[in-house]
Amino acid sequence: MLRNTIVPLDQADNIDPSIIPIPNYSHISKNIKVGKPKWIEFNNMHIDDEGNVTRDNDGGYQSHITDLETSFTNGVRTNEEVGAVLDRGSGYPKRYQLKYSYHRTDALLNLGRKGHWYYVIDANDSEWLDICSVENEPKPPKLANKEQEIATIQAKQIDLGNLVNDEDKIKLRLKQIYPTRPKPSLDRIAQAIFEMKKTKVRFTYWTNPKIKRWREDNYSGYFEIDGKLDTKVNMHGFTSKIGGLYRTFHRARTKYAEAKRKSYVSCFTGQITQTETLQKQRQSIIDEYIELRVTDYIVYGKNVCFLKLNGFFPQDKTESKKTFFDSNIQTRVEKLVQKKIESL
Repeated sequence: MLRNTIVPLDQADNIDPSIIPIPNYSHISKNIKVGKPKWIEFNNMHIDDEGNVTRDNDGGYQSHITDLETSFTNGVRTNEEVGAVLDRGSGYPKRYQLKYSYHRTDALLNLGRKGHWYYVIDANDSEWLDICSVENEPKPPKLANKEQEIATIQAKQIDLGNLVNDEDKIKLRLKQIYPTRPKPSLDRIAQAIFEMKKTKVRFTYWTNPKIKRWREDNYSGYFEIDGKLDTKVNMHGFTSKIGGLYRTFHRARTKYAEAKRKSYVSCFTGQITQTETLQKQRQSIIDEYIELRVTDYIVYGKNVCFLKLNGFFPQDKTESKKTFFDSNIQTRVEKLVQKKIESL
């Protein structure tokens, strides 16, 4: 039996249940009996979506379920309480009825799990109502770490010599110490550490403050952001991360409708990995732009260029820090847009 604080999800059925904390509901009623955690298969559990009495108006909180999936993927924390069921007896096709931990159960089901640990609680209907309500209360007095607080602590570890100021080692330490944090959160924390400690990194990741500093300190010309008017070229300037171009496209269309003034957008990618390479993500941005232009043509019957690609922020350390990468991209992309339209 496993007694680790964090156990891989695919080994959860081997957890020693004696190390899982047991809640105390004696303040509700002395008659409530909470059994030790029991491994229960989901095919033997009745889940009544209308029976989640304390959370029947939340719409399922899909974003919360997604966060729970990420957390479970990183491992099961054995020092945290689990869900609870009612034992209805052997006369039911599904013996156990889920009483609380609906979101966690949905997350486990989405991940393809066959079962999990649950408390079997003996209580009457009135007591169950109070149990489910109390279970939703936050556990004092802890507060979740803020990303900046974690970055500051790990930067201090570098100062103390306990952590090497190296991109890969910093990322590895964050993953080891905060295994249940979503990857986007860890990426933001790592980036904050890199900036504080001037860590040498292969790839640069952009934020608005960093973009403004680069514009003032390194860029050889001038460009605008946040939709502000660039008076030198009489165009509105935007920036966009991969996946966000459609929002910028809509804002630029609105600007054009208001004053017949065109816009440009300077783009950058998300976290770069072996599978999501810099080149692949940049091409994805180009493909999205072409698709947006062609869709507009199909809907409105006109090929109007009210937003042009201004190039990509330099992200690889081999790229010039004085200008945008592929700053003449619009000429090439315009031909691809026209070709795609002609093929319709």
